[in-house]
Amino acid sequence: MTVVSRALALAVLVLAGHASAAADGPLKWYSDDYPAALADARASDRPLVIDLWAIWCHTCLSMKHTVLRDPAMAAVADRFVWLEMDTERARNAPALEKFPPEVWPTFFVVDPRDESVAARLLGAADRAAFVAFLDAGARRMRGDAGPFAEAVRSGDMAAAAGRHTEAARRYAEALAAAADDPRVPAVLVARMNALYRADAEGECLAAARAGLARALRGHTPAAADFVYYLHACARGVEPPDPSLLPAAEAALEAVLADEGAPLTVDDRSEALRIAREIHLSLGRSKAARARAEAQRALLEEAAAGADPRTALTWHWPRAEVHAFLGRPAALIPAFEASEAALPEEYEPPYRLAWIQWKAGRLDEAQGSAKRAIARVYGPRAARAWALLADIERARGDRPATRAALAEVVEVWRGLPPGQQRPAAQRAAEAALAAFDAEGGP
Repeated sequence: MTVVSRALALAVLVLAGHASAAADGPLKWYSDDYPAALADARASDRPLVIDLWAIWCHTCLSMKHTVLRDPAMAAVADRFVWLEMDTERARNAPALEKFPPEVWPTFFVVDPRDESVAARLLGAADRAAFVAFLDAGARRMRGDAGPFAEAVRSGDMAAAAGRHTEAARRYAEALAAAADDPRVPAVLVARMNALYRADAEGECLAAARAGLARALRGHTPAAADFVYYLHACARGVEPPDPSLLPAAEAALEAVLADEGAPLTVDDRSEALRIAREIHLSLGRSKAARARAEAQRALLEEAAAGADPRTALTWHWPRAEVHAFLGRPAALIPAFEASEAALPEEYEPPYRLAWIQWKAGRLDEAQGSAKRAIARVYGPRAARAWALLADIERARGDRPATRAALAEVVEVWRGLPPGQQRPAAQRAAEAALAAFDAEGGP
C-alpha cells in the first residue's frame, strides 16, 4: 500500500468509527456558548476543554473529523466539559479576550473555578498527544501536576497573555526538567512559536538545533510544526541562515517515509508543503515540484472519497498546491460543486474566488468574492474584502479597489475587543494609504 493510500485509510477508518458512534462522535460539545459550558463545568467540578476553530482552518477541520471523533476518545469523554467556539462569531469575542488563539486551532483546558489556563495545545496533535494534553490540564486542576506540567502551564499562561519571551523561558525550564513526557514534542513547538513571535530568531535557531531530535519522536504532527518554525526563523535572521535546513529536510523525509506514523491526510499534506518550502530555500526546484505533486495526489485522493463538509478540510491546501503547480483552473469545477452543496457557507465561494483570480478569470472571481462577502462574518470578512481588492486591482478598477480596501479597514475597526488584531488593522490602514499615494485614475 502506498503512503498516500495508508494516510487516506487512516482518515477513513477514523471516520468509519465515527459513523458507528453518536452523530458527532463520543464527545458532547457546547457550541459557541462559553457561559453555559462554564456553568456546567463548575456545577460538575470538571475541567473545561475549549476548541478555538474556524471553518477556513484546514487543521481545525482535520482535528474535528479525526482525533476529536475517534471512538477511543470515549474513554475521556465524561471527565471533561467540551466547548467549541468559532473564533469568527461576535458572541465569542468576550471569551476570546480571556483565551486568545495564537494559531488555529488552539485548545485550552480551563479550571472553571477561576477560569485559569490549566493547559494549552497549539495546532494538530495525534490522539495520544491530545490525551496527554487533557491529562495535564486535569492534573493541574487536581493540584498534582508536578514540576514539568507546572512550568509548561506557566509558559502557557504567559503566551496567552502575549508575554512571549517569558513563555519561551518557562518552556525551556520545562524541557530541561523532562525526559520522556509525551508532551515534550508539543512543548518544543510551543517554545519555537513563542521565540518566533518574540522576534528572537537567533535564539529560535539555537532552540531548533538543540531540540530537533526530540521533536521527531514518534513522527507526530509536532515534528512538521517544529520544522515549520525552524524554517521561518532561518529565513528571519539577518543574513538568512540555511545551515540547519539540510537536517530539517532529512527530518521531514524520515517522517514522510514512515507509513505507520500517526498522521492524518492533513498532517501529511502539511509535512509535504513544508518540505517543498525547504527544498525551494535550498535551491532544489525539481525536488520541490515533486513534493508538490505528491501533496496534490494525496489531497485529491482524500477529497474524492469525502462528503462535501469533510472535503472542506482540504480546500485551502488543494488551492495552494494547484496554484504552485500552475494549475489553479483545474479546481474550479470541484469548488463550484462545493458551493452548490454548502450554500450557506462562506468558505467555498471564498476559495473559488481565489483560484479564479489565480487562473486569470477575473470577472468570475469578482462574482464569487462578492458571494463570499455576503455570507462571511467576523475577522474573516477582512480577508474576503482584501481578496476582492486584489481582484479589482487586477481588473484595473481603481475606484472598486479603493472601496474594497476601505472596507478591510472598517471591518478591523468595527470588531469587538476579543476579535481585534491591532497589527492587522495597522497593515490594512497602511495598504489603503499606500494605494491613495499611488494616485492615478
